[in-house]
Amino acid sequence: MDNRESEIRVGFVNPRYNSLLVALAYFAGGALLYALDLGVLVEDRPPQPLWVWLGLLACVCAPMTMRRTRPLLALLLGTVPVLVDLVVGPSLPVWIAYGDLLYTATLFGSARTSRFLERAPLVPIVVGAVALGVYFGELRIAVWAVSIAALVIVVPIWWARSVRTHRDAAEIERARAEALSRVAELDRRAAITTERQRLARDLHDVVAGHLSSIAIQSEAALRLRDSDPDRALTVLESVRSGSVAALQEMQSMVRLLRSDDTDEITTAGRLADLEPLTASARAAGTSVRIDGRPPADLDAEVDLTAYRIVQETLTNAVKHAPGRPVTLRFDDADGRLGIEVVNPIGDPDTPDPSPARGAGHGLRNIAERAAAVGGHARSGRDGNEWRTYVQLPIANRSTT
Repeated sequence: MDNRESEIRVGFVNPRYNSLLVALAYFAGGALLYALDLGVLVEDRPPQPLWVWLGLLACVCAPMTMRRTRPLLALLLGTVPVLVDLVVGPSLPVWIAYGDLLYTATLFGSARTSRFLERAPLVPIVVGAVALGVYFGELRIAVWAVSIAALVIVVPIWWARSVRTHRDAAEIERARAEALSRVAELDRRAAITTERQRLARDLHDVVAGHLSSIAIQSEAALRLRDSDPDRALTVLESVRSGSVAALQEMQSMVRLLRSDDTDEITTAGRLADLEPLTASARAAGTSVRIDGRPPADLDAEVDLTAYRIVQETLTNAVKHAPGRPVTLRFDDADGRLGIEVVNPIGDPDTPDPSPARGAGHGLRNIAERAAAVGGHARSGRDGNEWRTYVQLPIANRSTT
């Protein structure tokens, strides 16, 4: 995370202004300690004028204005007056201010800088303490040196490492939460897209299929009204039946959209109820022959899928190859339901009727419906016939 962003998140204050206030506070506190004669740590060194101590303190506090924007540079600039202070005689205000530079460099510096600062002071502190103890010949001096060094150097670094660890953990959790939120949003969009596609398929089957059948049958009824009034009446009865069926299915879809039951099947329809579909096709002048019988105990979702596919294929046959016979075959083998719909389409050299005369939504719906329940479908020209073949799984059959 960028240092400037860290400052804004942590302090909600402009980094430069905040750092300047901190530097002034350290300088004022150090000056007060010097004024009270509490700043010098070693009394046996030659006394220095007050302006020397204040100058060294100012040189340490000045880099603090960059303590969060350029923490490593601030630490390096502050190290120089600290070394000078160590030579003329260690003073408490200088080292306290330097501890803040160590803290901010460890907390806001790069990960490599932070790890280096965590380990680097240990060996010099121990070696320096032993050297002082040997030089003065007193263990007390070595213990005193280690204690002071730990207080002004090690503690700020380790404290900053602890804060940084918790901050990084919080950032990781925040990033994980944001990632989960994005995944949830993508899942929501995918669910909406899937639901829209499903509703589009249902609307196509219910509305477009029935309306196409009604339009074709109405045209046939108009042609037969003078030459064969009885058959025209039969066609009109089929038109009415198709209209009522379309209305019922639309009402079923509306009930589903208003319902909270997500497991409810969209609309009614089972392979056992194929008679209205075949009757509607026959009324439009298309004969339908059925070979075989579908299983009677299909899973409800597979049963509805098969019904919709048969409905779409018959609608396509009536629309694109009017008056030509349709053969509908069912087979049940190896845990799969096979559905084959075949109808002649004329001269093999003529273009494919479905793509040429329609938008292709019906063929795409057939493939999507089959794939949705774990099956597959293929449609295309086979010589002078249009053939649609579908396989659906029937292993999970309804127990009702």
